[in-house]
Amino acid sequence: MTVKKASNNRQSPQAVHGGRVYQAARSWGIAPEEVIDFSANINPFGPPPGVLAAIEKSLAPVNLRSYPDPQAFISALAEKHGVAPNGIVVGAGSAALIFAVLRAVLPATALVMEPGFDEYFRACTAVEARVICPQLMEENGFAPDFAALARVIESRQCDLLILNSPHNPTGRLYARENLLGLVELAEANDVAVLLDEAFIDYAPQASLLTVAATKSRFVVLRSLTKFYAIPGLRVGYAVCAARLAAAIRKQSDAWPVSTIALEAGRAALAEEEYERESGRINAQTREEFAAALREIGLSVFPSDANFLLVRLSRGSGAELAQWLESSRTLIRRCDSFCGLGDAYIRLAVRSREDNLRLVSLIGTWLGRSE
Repeated sequence: MTVKKASNNRQSPQAVHGGRVYQAARSWGIAPEEVIDFSANINPFGPPPGVLAAIEKSLAPVNLRSYPDPQAFISALAEKHGVAPNGIVVGAGSAALIFAVLRAVLPATALVMEPGFDEYFRACTAVEARVICPQLMEENGFAPDFAALARVIESRQCDLLILNSPHNPTGRLYARENLLGLVELAEANDVAVLLDEAFIDYAPQASLLTVAATKSRFVVLRSLTKFYAIPGLRVGYAVCAARLAAAIRKQSDAWPVSTIALEAGRAALAEEEYERESGRINAQTREEFAAALREIGLSVFPSDANFLLVRLSRGSGAELAQWLESSRTLIRRCDSFCGLGDAYIRLAVRSREDNLRLVSLIGTWLGRSE
């Protein structure tokens, strides 16, 4: 693991994210629904019927005339996960909670692995934390050096460790026992840990959510927006010890989530069949997609999420993204991720038809660039 000290100016003021469908539609002069978006990792199933019904019901005037009350949603979360309600904090998606957690913990030094989600670095900058950035290396399959991370914790070189599993943008799932070892070591050395499980719904057996309620400085973040295909409704939650939850709550807005989002989130928690089928079909479709991409000569890295990190055999992500505009297709370039560069792209797993269509388009583009 190569460790470097990152400047607090490493990221742009405006974070780079996928899913800019409306921006693309305006630029291309088409309707947003005509954009084929491989840049954002949204469940291609679309929102479950129960969630759509809950949204419609929540639009009743009696609900809109009152301020949001998150208690029913929190109670449903507590029952589903078997944790205490006072250890749950609701937020407008996990991204908003990252900032609230950083304000509550106020680390002097945070360790964030690169490549990584830009919001971690932006949140560290917001609290003026020094950032240590171990580089995940392709030759190691983008796997962290857990022994090196343990040494950093034991020597107290940081007071906050930020982890993400499955990792974005590589899709790599970290072994539960490795993560748990770091959490236990951090607890013993008074180092806080923030574990982002935004994509854990595709590998629920690896979650450490219930562990978070038993530690004093360990926070697990979850998002409902991607897995249940409702990114337009910002809703997520954090689970941790009650005292830390109270501190995070103080750093959040008084009403961070709308009534509509809360009711959609509560309905989503009951969609057990949707959860099982989404996980099963995603695993199958993801492997078919990866195999097809490899057949046209691309390097595809193993993933346990609903996206694939891909290295192009020639050309750049910028060139491919521009060429795909004529097909009304968005992909996620990875040149904004430190340590990847423009030879890499990230592709969401969509329907089998959409996936194979994109493979055909990329194959055509590769042939043109020979």
